[in-house]
Amino acid sequence: MNNLVFAQNIKAVLEDNTEVTEVTGTLVDNKRIYKLSDNTVLTGAKKIKKIKFATFVVPAEILPFIMSKENE
Repeated sequence: MNNLVFAQNIKAVLEDNTEVTEVTGTLVDNKRIYKLSDNTVLTGAKKIKKIKFATFVVPAEILPFIMSKENE
């Protein structure tokens, strides 16, 4: 699995307590990557702290596998 979009339309709270929408979750090289609609990668102080809403686009059976991967 090199690139797999697993969630779209994510609404989340970041580590710095700002709220973002229209985030996409992708599995890249066995790491979870979250990007804004302008392709900004959410990392460091801008890392997701809490997901409030997401549309998952993968089967529920593989979500535990994806969520167990390191969050970039």
